[in-house]
Amino acid sequence: MPDLFSFATLPPLNDGCSNPLLRDSAPPVVDPMVVSTPVLKRRIPANRVIEDQRRAGSAAEAIAQLERDGCELVGLTRGQFSLSDMLTAVLDKTGPAALSISTWTAASTSVQSMLKLLQTGQITRCRWLVDCTFVRRVPQLVAEIRRSFGDDAIRVTRTHAKFATVTNENWQVAIRSSMNLNQNPRLESYEIGHDPQLCAWLESVMFDVWRNQPRQLAEGSHSDQTQWFRAHG
Repeated sequence: MPDLFSFATLPPLNDGCSNPLLRDSAPPVVDPMVVSTPVLKRRIPANRVIEDQRRAGSAAEAIAQLERDGCELVGLTRGQFSLSDMLTAVLDKTGPAALSISTWTAASTSVQSMLKLLQTGQITRCRWLVDCTFVRRVPQLVAEIRRSFGDDAIRVTRTHAKFATVTNENWQVAIRSSMNLNQNPRLESYEIGHDPQLCAWLESVMFDVWRNQPRQLAEGSHSDQTQWFRAHG
């Protein structure tokens, strides 16, 4: 009987390297202009509230302790609410604010939720940093983002970073999460707090992309985008 725990008995993986993340060769790196300051070094926040929110009934319940008190909330969920639910709950607390989002993918329902917040005045401005594949996978959704949030609302790069900022005169909320902007029926993590320093750093990343990348690149073909990234790599 073969050893069930021996990898030698298993056939070699061969998926044609269809998933670039599983290839042995090093993938191309992201355009260095995307992040001019790649590391923010700072002291660990003295005030942290670390909670298991897998039993929380809603995003509003999960962030109920969010205040402008120097505390950061660190939590785990079991997928009972989405990132768009969390953003809605944050905006209910902060009042009308500008929103910046970095995500690998997004669902149409989440975009519609963001659009509703824009229409009701809770979002004063919104910009999206998405992966290049996002534009090719859901072109109709990209068109909706442009139509709803403006032609300058979207930029592309090779990204898997998920974060958001919610900012106005009184609040500078930074959100880092494992969640994309869609439904997440799985274990997910998040860190959120009124954090002007971190917010400014994340906003600087967005600013670098918007400053260095032409708006039309998000509308270009895969070949156009690849050529641009190679030229600016």
